[in-house]
Amino acid sequence: MSRYAVIDLGTNTCNLLVANSSSSASFEVLYDCKLPVKLGRGGIHKEVLLSDAIERGLEALRKHASTIDQFKVDKVKIIGTSALRGATNSNDFCNLVQKELGWSIEVISGELEAELIFRGVDLSLPANLGPCLIIDIGGGSIEFIVAQNHTIHWKKSFNTGIARVIEAIEISDPITLAQIEKIEKWFTPSLLEINEVCQRFQLNTAVGCSGAFDTFMDIYEQEVPDQKMRKASELPIFELKKIHQKLIELSSEKRGSLIGMEPLRVEMIVIASVFTNFMVNKLNIEHLIHTPYSLKEGVMDQLISEE
Repeated sequence: MSRYAVIDLGTNTCNLLVANSSSSASFEVLYDCKLPVKLGRGGIHKEVLLSDAIERGLEALRKHASTIDQFKVDKVKIIGTSALRGATNSNDFCNLVQKELGWSIEVISGELEAELIFRGVDLSLPANLGPCLIIDIGGGSIEFIVAQNHTIHWKKSFNTGIARVIEAIEISDPITLAQIEKIEKWFTPSLLEINEVCQRFQLNTAVGCSGAFDTFMDIYEQEVPDQKMRKASELPIFELKKIHQKLIELSSEKRGSLIGMEPLRVEMIVIASVFTNFMVNKLNIEHLIHTPYSLKEGVMDQLISEE
């Protein structure tokens, strides 16, 4: 049995997954951790990583390196996504990581990111689920995948992530209706395209993976974050709307005290909620499935299968 570590270095968070290969399944999760990194803060629209963002990225990777050492991992895979693929100085950051930690970072395209997200999500979906729209809300990008029967039928990555919204639109605390309208306008072009796709494939079921959807489900179930690795389960639309209404009414301080709220999501969860509520209404989504599986699980599955 071999032991592997996957790091998903995203725009907002730096996620670590440690797992053993398993004969009964693709892998057995030993450790799952998210660290705030805000790699795109201040520079994502300028296509540059600022010096403080670089230091936050390095510090998160140092912490994960310490954990990986404790688990005596056989192989490490690091994936960089939107903030790194869009930054003109991403090579400088990758070289610093290589020099200090001895790790190579694979910066992937949005298309490959969507494929790997699907690979992870597909591990958790029920076998009888019909055609669905998979959504991964990231800081730099949002990925949409249409899938059924373990097969991708359509996919696209949009550079409309939550961190980009924060950099582009001034948001008060709590958010105002005028600001919500501006955010919805931000997402409208991509959702118009997705609406055409949903009509073409006759979709009314969405699968929200990891990230903000973990938080929505934790708030719904009144669960302390990261206490258990769940399987895919339905989040009723009317419950999602109740959560959305609560989130847009509360200040950041009060949001932070909600059961189920991860501290690293307090700032961005409102924008993610505005997007999700807008998407559900715009696309006429009737069923929303949550899964904690996403990119890092897909990378882990690929890593193990290649060994």
